[in-house]
Amino acid sequence: MNNKILKYLKEYLIITIGCLFYSVSINYFFISNHLAEGGVAGICLILYYLFKFPVGITYFVINIPLLVIGWKLVGKDFLFKTLYGTTCLSIMIDLTQNLKGPSNDTMLGAIYGGLLVGIGLGLIFVVNGSTGGTDVIARILNRFFDIPIGKTMFLMDVLILGVAAIFFGKEVVMYTLIAMLIVSKAIDFFQDGHTKSKGVTIMSAKSEEIKNRIMEETGRGTTIIKGEGGYTRKDMDLLYCVVSKFELPKVKMIVKEVDTYAFLTVSDVSEVWGEGFKSLHSNKK
Repeated sequence: MNNKILKYLKEYLIITIGCLFYSVSINYFFISNHLAEGGVAGICLILYYLFKFPVGITYFVINIPLLVIGWKLVGKDFLFKTLYGTTCLSIMIDLTQNLKGPSNDTMLGAIYGGLLVGIGLGLIFVVNGSTGGTDVIARILNRFFDIPIGKTMFLMDVLILGVAAIFFGKEVVMYTLIAMLIVSKAIDFFQDGHTKSKGVTIMSAKSEEIKNRIMEETGRGTTIIKGEGGYTRKDMDLLYCVVSKFELPKVKMIVKEVDTYAFLTVSDVSEVWGEGFKSLHSNKK
């Protein structure tokens, strides 16, 4: 079996696991505690609470026209993954519908429900998958009207939650907003938080010694940037290096030991590709 097939099998397995987490959360936390949701899932929950329409089937039916419309508007790989993710999630929601976990504390339901949905969607997004819904709508509107995808998804979530507030009260929506915030944070963690690094810029008269110690003691390379002091007008070397968040204390200690008059800035770097970090070769992702 070649590497390409293994790669696809791995990606679709991850989408399947993500759909399982998402479906369990919908039934065990959201439906059990009468919480709302954003996107197409939110529409399905409103219809379930009002008319007892099965969530899984409703989710699939709503997505059919969206996938038909988006057939030529998104890439083939994304479309196949979206079709699989939509079908898989719809089936799993129905298969896990007997999982109920009503709690006397709705806040806990929102927290843990949001966390599990975030983990599920995070896994799916990591392999460029999708579960359909507002994601497809946002891409269509972006293609025809140049409306930003993020803005479209946000406005649709607000609209759906507004409808939920009318039928079920503002408290349900307030708890749901907490869950959605946790979902967002969990997705961010999966996309770049677990690999987040630090970019360090060092200005020092002893830049050569600092550079050598950083390379020797952390194994990280540095880039020398030629600069000039704004006040002294003297030439100086600026050092720039990217390290993991666990290596940052070591770099700060080196700078402190070598030059207590150094000037150091640290910034977040969400993604790093290249030697020592994630490989740029597609077959090694």
